[in-house]
Amino acid sequence: FFLLSASMLWYNRSYSAAVCHHIENVLKGDARGTVILGQVDPQLAPYVIDLQSMHQFRQDTGESQRHVYLCNVDLN
Repeated sequence: FFLLSASMLWYNRSYSAAVCHHIENVLKGDARGTVILGQVDPQLAPYVIDLQSMHQFRQDTGESQRHVYLCNVDLN
């Protein structure tokens, strides 16, 4: 599972199973790339994850929204 944490609020929220699956597939292909969350969940369309920094960014503002944490992920 992937958890995201709003650093200012100390609030954790899981991505949906479909989003987690999408992130895992991108990680298996290129762990240095970018994940476009809107490809799976239209509500997350403004957001991307930079896999090198493991931060979620809002594309229209460029703001780093959250740090992304990996939990129980098998990338083999």
